[in-house]
Amino acid sequence: MAAVGLRIALAMMGFLLLAPFAAGADDAVLTAEQRQAEIDKLNWILAAGHYELTQSHSHIDLPEGYYLLLGKDAARYDALSSGVDASNTEAIVFNNTDHSTVYFVFFDKGFVTDDDWAEVDADGFLKQMQDLELKRNSDRVRQGVDYLLIDGWKETPRFDSATHTAYWAITLNNAMKSWINANAVRLARNGYHYVIWVGDESSFSGSSNSLATVMGLHDYDDGYRYADHADGDKLAGVGIGALTASILGVKFGGGFLAGALGEILFYGRKILIVVAVIVAGFVAWKARARRKAAAALPPAAPPPPPAR
Repeated sequence: MAAVGLRIALAMMGFLLLAPFAAGADDAVLTAEQRQAEIDKLNWILAAGHYELTQSHSHIDLPEGYYLLLGKDAARYDALSSGVDASNTEAIVFNNTDHSTVYFVFFDKGFVTDDDWAEVDADGFLKQMQDLELKRNSDRVRQGVDYLLIDGWKETPRFDSATHTAYWAITLNNAMKSWINANAVRLARNGYHYVIWVGDESSFSGSSNSLATVMGLHDYDDGYRYADHADGDKLAGVGIGALTASILGVKFGGGFLAGALGEILFYGRKILIVVAVIVAGFVAWKARARRKAAAALPPAAPPPPPAR
């Protein structure tokens, strides 16, 4: 249970640092104690079992060693930690072994085709992302914010045609730490999940990483899988390659698709920033602890309540 408390404590540091950017007017004035109270109210699911994600008509079979937030509880947690509306966040899975977290964000946008993946240019995408972060770093320095650099691909973009899921991961660093930003997009009959992995770099290792493990716990219900697509279904008007490019904020084919897919693009940028803030908060906390071991720890969310 101590490890669970540590994982939530890291997230709580992000909450405190992001307080000025909270999702709503009421959140913007929450004190640390009030934020703590909001965390306490959430329904933390500790028991292994089969859990329905009703918005997407999918499910997660949660094993021992994981815990879960669903529906409004997941959206509330995400909104508090990211500072923006998170109504599309349908589930958050926490790994009690490596302390990683996986967000399932569902977009009911219609059927996404899978016929443009061959046009994905991993090298070109990486160069565009690195150039963009260099430009943003000038603004960060002027605002007194630490720089952010993209080192390269930890996992180059790949598409698993059996599960209709695209995966990729990038390695980032700043003055204090390096970390992984890993993502997946899983296609369904009527939309897609954008999946975000947050964790320590040591927890991510190729195709056997903890993101792939959690993705194996998730599936769509009968009638709502990608293979169940039928004539007359709503169409998203975009392919998986173009969707991936939009999430990464890069040009695809003949142009930039952020205008058409800005909502999903915003989610990608949001989570990257949240990870950076949580990392910064944790490093700062460790430095304070070394200088003054007897000092009280910063406010931190408690472990989830015991299973009833």
